[in-house]
Parts: sequence; C-alpha cells; structure tokens
Amino acid sequence: MNQAIAEKGRVRAEVVEKLTFSVVIAWVNPIELLIPGLEAMLNQSRKPDEILVATRHPDALRSMLAAQFPQIRILVSGSDATIPALRSLAMKQATGSVVLVTEDHCVPAENWIEVAERSLASGNQVCGGPVENACTSRMRDWAAFLTEYAPFLRPTSADVTNPLPGNNIAYRREWTPALCRALDREVWESFGYDEIQKAGGEFKFEKDMVVFHRRPFDFGYFLKQRFLFCRSYAGMRLQSFSLVHRLVYGCGSFLLVPMLMWRTWGQLSLRGRLQGRYLACLPLIAMYFTAGAIGETFGYFFGGGTSLQGVE
Repeated sequence: MNQAIAEKGRVRAEVVEKLTFSVVIAWVNPIELLIPGLEAMLNQSRKPDEILVATRHPDALRSMLAAQFPQIRILVSGSDATIPALRSLAMKQATGSVVLVTEDHCVPAENWIEVAERSLASGNQVCGGPVENACTSRMRDWAAFLTEYAPFLRPTSADVTNPLPGNNIAYRREWTPALCRALDREVWESFGYDEIQKAGGEFKFEKDMVVFHRRPFDFGYFLKQRFLFCRSYAGMRLQSFSLVHRLVYGCGSFLLVPMLMWRTWGQLSLRGRLQGRYLACLPLIAMYFTAGAIGETFGYFFGGGTSLQGVE
C-alpha cells in the first residue's frame, strides 16, 4: 500500500514538472501601467516559461518595451486591433501547456503561477482567482473598481466561490482553440465557455490566485469606458439574439441601474467586504451604471459599431 501511495506521489510530481506556463497579455494601455505587472511576473516564486505581449502600439513604444524586457515576446497587430483579437493572436502562439491570461494593468501576487500550477496539477482544467484593488487613494478609483469587480473580490468565507474573471485565469492549452474561436468572432472568451464545459472542462476558483487591479480612472474617462464596454457587450450578444430578444433587452436596459446597484450590494455582502466603501461611492457608481445602461441600449438597438476598439 505504501508503495502505491509513493507511486501516486511520483506521478503527481511528474505532472507538476511537465506543466509549462505561457502568460498572455493584450497591451493597449500606456506602457507605465504594463511595467509593474511584468516586473511582478519575472519575480514570481514559480517563474513563467514565456510571456507574450500582443499589442497595437507603434514601433517606438514596442522598442522601448523590448529594451527594458528583452525576455518577453512582443506580437504585433494592426492599430485598430481589439483586445479579443490581441488575446487570440497571443494564445495561438503560446507554447506552454498552460495559458494564463491577465491584463496590461494587473499585477499578480508573487505566488500567482505557483497557485495555478498546484490547482491544474491536481486535475483541474481551468482555474482563476480574485481581483483586488491596488488604486486605493481616490474615491473615483474605488467607485470604478467596485462597478466592475465586486463579484471577483476575495471572499472572507471559504464557502463562497467566485466566478472566474477574464483577467485572472489559467487554461490548459487544449482548451485554447475553443477560446480563440470565440475571440476571433470579436467576443470575449466567456462566450466559448459553454463549449469547454460541454466537453467536460471544469472551472475551479482558487482564492489564493490573486491579481491586483492597478488602473487609475478619471471620472469622464471611466464613464466613456463603461459606455463602450457595455455597448460592445450588447453587440456581442446580438450574434445569438432574435429580433424579439433584441427589442426586449433594448427596452429593458433602463432597469439595469437599480438591478445592478442591488446586485453589487449583495455580492459585497456575500463576500463580507467593502460595504461601507460601496455606500460612500454610491453616487459615482450610480452614474457609472447609468453610462453602462445607455451603452447597452445603444448596443441592442444599433449594434456594437466600433465600440470594442475603444475598450481599454
């Protein structure tokens, strides 16, 4: 019996050793937002095997990045490339057995890859973790963060399981074709999750697999981003919507503001965190939700247009 247990231990160790990690980043924001995340990745307790940065930035910025980080792979796309297109480009060229996706303004915790490796080595197919706020000095940044990331905060209770965020997630490489099929349709990876789940892929929340969202937002800029993101999202959903669904969702978008405000309160209460901060930020959050609701209305009635190209 002891020999059987020892054999299982050796097999598990071999699985861990065989996992290789490709980090994928779509770079659309200023270079100063990207650098802290890259530095954190290169100082991980378990180093990535490769980092792929796909970008629409011009030559001068790419040269600056290459000079500072010669060990990363920079992939070039057109100036109008969207974030889904850039992610697809990087995923298709990733060579690791695991593809980790994050954003160009996120900074991973020092054990980020180590936690993902442990999770996937245990048999999980997809894993992801919480997103925490790293811009905490201004009310407008807290409001923007809570507008987007309330469901992804690290919960205080071990019984709470988060949905997996698109900017902190690791996939076994065999699932990336399904993700790329979604991304190539100019929709987010989540639109390909049904295909993965139907094929038996399970999604595992790892509370210790943390990234820090390090993106300051000015008020007007974030209002515009909420409008663009929500319009583009509605446009994505139209690919599977009938005319009746389009009209119903378009006319019902005005209900989003109170619904989202109540839902966000519930998400924070469930995670036992930041309810007071949410109440303090509520006037700003209400305006952000309103901008998003207007964006969705435009999206359902007029399509996404070029809104996805403006999402950062």
